[in-house]
Amino acid sequence: MRSSRIATILLSILLVSSLVTGLVSAENLSTPSNQTSSKNLVSEVNSPLDLLWFTLVMAGMDSINPCAFYILTFLLSIMIYARDRMRILVVGGIFVFFSGFCYFLFMAAWLNVFQLLSGFKPIVWAVMILVIAAGALNVKDYFKHEAGPSLGASEKELARIGSSARRLLETRSIVSLALSAAALAFTVNLYELLCTAGFPLIYTSVLSSLGLTTATYYLYLILYNVIYVLPLLAVVLVFAYTLGRMRLSGMWAKRIKLISGYLMIALALSILVRPWALAFLETTLQLLAIPLIASALTIIIYERAVRSRG
Repeated sequence: MRSSRIATILLSILLVSSLVTGLVSAENLSTPSNQTSSKNLVSEVNSPLDLLWFTLVMAGMDSINPCAFYILTFLLSIMIYARDRMRILVVGGIFVFFSGFCYFLFMAAWLNVFQLLSGFKPIVWAVMILVIAAGALNVKDYFKHEAGPSLGASEKELARIGSSARRLLETRSIVSLALSAAALAFTVNLYELLCTAGFPLIYTSVLSSLGLTTATYYLYLILYNVIYVLPLLAVVLVFAYTLGRMRLSGMWAKRIKLISGYLMIALALSILVRPWALAFLETTLQLLAIPLIASALTIIIYERAVRSRG
């Protein structure tokens, strides 16, 4: 009970400090000499090179999806029992494809929503508040995944996924395996969508304001999702090559979730306070350093406290 109270107090302090740190950092980020504070991200992302940089930054951060990593390694861990690299590659490859495909559909839907509501100014604040809330839940999950709401799959949901994955072991035909894996992957990816939903919300809200052609919008969404699935593809290849000797532990999944939570909070605050910051390399690196340092300090202090108690 005492450790629970300590974790709750520490969580509250960390969440408040994250919000304050994000606001202070957004105010103090060094403004490029030719910029003024009145400019926003949309006005700065005014060339293909600027938009490419913004896409790489957002998709790169989003690609470190703790829920996707954990569910994928959990799924592949069960497939290890077949000792068949082809099965691992088929199931893993289908999972990666549907991760990108479902995410693309999710982002395309939000892109169209933002285009319809482009003249409604409060939409930006509403979206960023949702992103901050999602980030806060991810931070909470690092301390106590089982308590309160969560954006990831619960133990009961993981058990259902595991049961479905074990049935894949009994499937002999590669075609049947692929179809069954596709059905499972589509269902599983519904859990993934919520885990780091803040990043695509930020990206599509900015993208929708740039006045591009429809084809260009969707090309950038495709690029975003290709970048998004690259780490997942790497996990599948490593898993198949090592037959599961290298895998993501539950602790590392929690740590990645903490990092993604801090990143979402910092980015949402930046969009609200100093949105132009993400259009430049220097200010982007400064902005990213804050949640990364906060994550490292949180992990070191909290896990050291847990070890000393236990």
